Amino acid sequence: MIRQAFLSGLVGIVLWSGYQVLLSPVAAERLESNSYVIQFGNFNVTAGEKESASYKVTDTVGQTGAGPYGAYGVSSYFIGGGFQYIYQIDQFSFSISKLAINLGELNTNVHNSDSLTLSISTGGAGGYSVYTYETRPLTHQDGTHAVADTICNSGSCSETTAGLWTNQSIGGFGFNANGSDVASDFVTTDHFRQFANRAAAESMQVIMNSSNVVENSTATITYKAGLSSASQAAGRYETATVFVAVPGF
Repeated sequence: MIRQAFLSGLVGIVLWSGYQVLLSPVAAERLESNSYVIQFGNFNVTAGEKESASYKVTDTVGQTGAGPYGAYGVSSYFIGGGFQYIYQIDQFSFSISKLAINLGELNTNVHNSDSLTLSISTGGAGGYSVYTYETRPLTHQDGTHAVADTICNSGSCSETTAGLWTNQSIGGFGFNANGSDVASDFVTTDHFRQFANRAAAESMQVIMNSSNVVENSTATITYKAGLSSASQAAGRYETATVFVAVPGF
């Protein structure tokens, strides 16, 4: 009887222990904010840069499947898990060389021009796109006269398609983009587009884009304007143009 009581007690202890293990909660890292949720992430033991007078090293300890996979900047994809594959990639940045364009006083049979430079660097593997539009037509300071969008030499260029514009008797307002990532319809520096007109509900248009990681990709944007006839008022005209840089993912 004493032995049986001992065995019963032992069985009771084993069953109780197993019950506790089955009901223990399973923890997984969940990172979230108002704009993202990361589920089933992993806890790294340590990550960062270590250095002394004789060495410098970066590491990630505890990363699941650290990689790398693919070839950075060469193949069609690159996956690198871990701190050292992230810190070395440049952050997204976009700059405009100047915020005021001076076209001077506009007249007939002559084109006035001025330019600025866009510069962009991306860290995202999806590249980037740069869009542009005007807030309204180029308008005289008196508020009653406006310069129409250029129709170029052929009479057919638009906010989506550039055309050759060298004939100074053809007035209007337009722009050219020149750089490694600009839209392909800007064949030469004499090919111009109209700005999409926000006031007329026209959609902003892409003028630069790339699907790759880029560092300091630049484009020169040249504005050009002239009056179409003597009936248009000579003088200073104004509008605002907007550039929107969007990173790809």
